[in-house]
Amino acid sequence: MRRLLVSSAAVAFVSAFALPVSAQDLASQVVGVWKFVSNSNKEVATGKVNRPYGEKPTGYIVYTKGGLTVFSIVGGDRSKPVGASATDAERLSLFSTLAAGSGTYKVEGNKIVITYDSSWHQLWTGTTHKRNISISGNRLTITSDPVKNLAGQDIIFENILERVE
Repeated sequence: MRRLLVSSAAVAFVSAFALPVSAQDLASQVVGVWKFVSNSNKEVATGKVNRPYGEKPTGYIVYTKGGLTVFSIVGGDRSKPVGASATDAERLSLFSTLAAGSGTYKVEGNKIVITYDSSWHQLWTGTTHKRNISISGNRLTITSDPVKNLAGQDIIFENILERVE
């Protein structure tokens, strides 16, 4: 009888940790300030991984309790302009290694749904994007379903962030 009781308790204990996080729990866990650790996209057809912001991007995503979000990411290996002000070529290089935006968000299951009210290139402004999210410890992983890049290839992008606050 004791063996049965101990086994039942062990199964109950393990089962409690195996349950998926509810959307409400995930929604409360995402609130905070997150620092970019990596940003990549993978070409679905070839498996090739690209890192548009380099090996060590910098920047943050903030999710508030009230449902607002803002993000900024820049390449980790950007060069400063040579002169007192940037040339057109330098500005183009700097612009191509940054992304920023803001809007509202909500969590639906294991997805975060963001409606952008601003974006660095205006392509996202006024649009809604759904992304898959998971949180493990102090790490937030955000992935997309396959989307078309500018060359028309299907890609899946992934952002990995660490909690700051």
